[in-house]
Amino acid sequence: MTGSHSRIIAAAAKPELDPFKFKQKGRSRLWIADRGSWLNIVEFTPSRWSKSVSLMNAVHWLWIGAGFTSHNENVSSKCHADFENEDQFREAMVEIAKAASAEALKIDQRFSSFEAIAAHIVQRARSSPERMARSWWGYEAGIASGIVGRFEEARKFLDGVTDDRVTGRAARFLSLIANPDAFRSKVNDLVAEERARLQMKPLDSLAF
Repeated sequence: MTGSHSRIIAAAAKPELDPFKFKQKGRSRLWIADRGSWLNIVEFTPSRWSKSVSLMNAVHWLWIGAGFTSHNENVSSKCHADFENEDQFREAMVEIAKAASAEALKIDQRFSSFEAIAAHIVQRARSSPERMARSWWGYEAGIASGIVGRFEEARKFLDGVTDDRVTGRAARFLSLIANPDAFRSKVNDLVAEERARLQMKPLDSLAF
């Protein structure tokens, strides 16, 4: 999109997302709220084929050490606006920005504690198709279980990971199951590394 499109998007997003401590990433259409061990994400996604924008709300768990800004939870949205003229697009973007902030608030409320996050992730892994339980979702559930002190459950999830993209990550934590302090320390290291990769300031205290 042209500069005018981006300016219209930013002008609509800022008053809606600022109260929730979202910051625009550079001049992009990506807005991020720092929640310490995870990120609340709003993205106003452009179309490849037309002058339009769609809304995506998502979260990224810093504590899994993915090494890339994955969308670990996506919240689907039907919000979409085609560009016809600046006045029409400006009006449409105000409504999309309001929807973005409303969904961002729901995400904050849903994941207001790590216990709530862990409960969601564990249940998702248990009820997911086997291919997901043996991949990233099982890995995430294993770490989450360990963080909240359920190490036998953590062992089962991590030992069940068979996806080659994730087995090495799971193995690092499997070797620490018998040492809760080392397990938690490793998680804190991953959070710090992810924050550094994203050029975010270090936390004032350990995440876990």
